[in-house]
Amino acid sequence: MGAAAAHDLKRVLTFRDLFFIAVGQIIGAGVVALTGVAIGMTGPSVVLAFLCASVLVLIVSVLIMVAGAALPTVGAYYVWSSRLGNGWLGSAVLMLILLASITLSLYGSSFGLYLHPLFPALSANAWGIVLIVLLFLANLLGLRIAAGLQVALVLILLSALSLYAGFAMPRIDASLLTPAFPKGVVGFLSAVFLLKFATGGAYLLVSLGGETRNPARTIPLVIVSATLAVGVVYGFVALASVGVSPWQQMVDQPLTVAGEAFLPGWAMTYFLIGGAGLAICTTLNAQFIQLPRNFMVAAWDNLIPAWVGAQNRHGAPHWILCVMLAVGVVPLLADLDFGVIARAATISAMLPALFVFWAVTRIPAKFPAEYDRSMLKLNRFWLWAFFGVSELASVVGIFLLARELPRGLVLTLAVSFAVALAYYPARRRYLAGRGIDLDALASDPAVLVGSARPRPDA
Repeated sequence: MGAAAAHDLKRVLTFRDLFFIAVGQIIGAGVVALTGVAIGMTGPSVVLAFLCASVLVLIVSVLIMVAGAALPTVGAYYVWSSRLGNGWLGSAVLMLILLASITLSLYGSSFGLYLHPLFPALSANAWGIVLIVLLFLANLLGLRIAAGLQVALVLILLSALSLYAGFAMPRIDASLLTPAFPKGVVGFLSAVFLLKFATGGAYLLVSLGGETRNPARTIPLVIVSATLAVGVVYGFVALASVGVSPWQQMVDQPLTVAGEAFLPGWAMTYFLIGGAGLAICTTLNAQFIQLPRNFMVAAWDNLIPAWVGAQNRHGAPHWILCVMLAVGVVPLLADLDFGVIARAATISAMLPALFVFWAVTRIPAKFPAEYDRSMLKLNRFWLWAFFGVSELASVVGIFLLARELPRGLVLTLAVSFAVALAYYPARRRYLAGRGIDLDALASDPAVLVGSARPRPDA
């Protein structure tokens, strides 16, 4: 069922569609909130820190781009983990993705915080619920509609960020940009690693490989172009934030504090809605587009009940989208505080990559023909070199985020990971009693776009 379903998917996404999905995924509320934090770490050199962070993101993403070029597929993180590793590894990655989906409610709540002061008729959480429901309905209409909406939202978002930087450029005072590195090399590197989280995200579009035209070429090119383009935009936004007023005034402050020095009232309102607000919208819409693909393939494999992966007449995985809707809306209805959980969810989102990076190193051995034909391949030395760098960068990022987590929350993450590991053996036994071989289904390479059978000795 998995192979047939995968190859029946319509290739509707173009380079333009993926580019705007990636840009929308990258540009989130982080640039509004984290720019001030990074300024506190490194001062005026925050402009260079954003550009270096983009390069670091690309270095860490090399293995993902290699896999996207050699083995494009739908639900890439789950498929690569299960087909290059085993079903158990794929199951663990899938459960970690599910744990990280709690960020949907955080995006909704963050959107409400920006919109509520301007339109107080609804509470912040109510505005968040409205946003999540609207994006849910758009994605129910199919990938083509959701991708078109993403293009429109990103264009408005980019116009708002351009407005912010444009009003500041004529007022830039070069004297405010010195000394460039007031906190030294350590402060600068700390800012780069912090901003890595604000400039990453394009790699997640690999889950759309099965629905993209010429994915082996398009996916790596989009990851590179979208990451660098956003890095340049962020650089101008950062320059506006430290070039008009003394950088000390922006330490740990949102962009709106700097904007008050050069934005007229109407422009500030537009920036709040079209910039800060839509930055959250585009990231949330990208999540609705990308996350379901991993669960679709898992349903085809019977790792989760098969009916969960069913699609409506528009080709949308409606049951999975309904689960995402509930995950996003229920916490807002309960009016829960997700300040600390946001950090935990971010860590959960980074954990799957630790396993995916290892799985990708097995492509040359398990799928040599596909790897040889790929437009992007590395020799053994560079493959393992990038693996080491990627793993190290992820571990450092997880450590930085986890430092201030309460012990109880760290324990919750550990328990969740243990449950993720225990799920696959339990599901395998259950299906075996019904004559279904889960190991065979979760290792079937036919779901990969244009792949052949792997080498049995790999």
